[in-house]
Amino acid sequence: MSIFSSMLDLLKNTPLVATVLSFLAAQLIKIVTHRSLKAFKKYGGMPSGHAAAMSGLAFTLGRCLGYASPITAVAVALLMVVVSDAVNLRPYVREDLGHTWLEAFAGIGVGFLVSHLLPARIPLW
Repeated sequence: MSIFSSMLDLLKNTPLVATVLSFLAAQLIKIVTHRSLKAFKKYGGMPSGHAAAMSGLAFTLGRCLGYASPITAVAVALLMVVVSDAVNLRPYVREDLGHTWLEAFAGIGVGFLVSHLLPARIPLW
């Protein structure tokens, strides 16, 4: 198996693609709302890119493997940890690092939308 075909296999991995696209969609929303490319690498703000990525992963795994799958349960637990960290812990480290609950839930919504816009399996060819 060549490196090229291995890279193509990564693009067929629906949960990975949904995770990356969810994060990029959230960051694109920040760029549009802030009217600045600097917002792409900014922590905090509406919506949460980390919550978007993890919810995109969790919802896509649910769609691909079933919502009763143990793997989906692990992804949902990871989503809860990431959102809890973003809302409860990071603001104590530095005020501009954290998110409000609204920003976190907006990120979850972005991940949900992206995961449901993608097919459950990505056929490349």
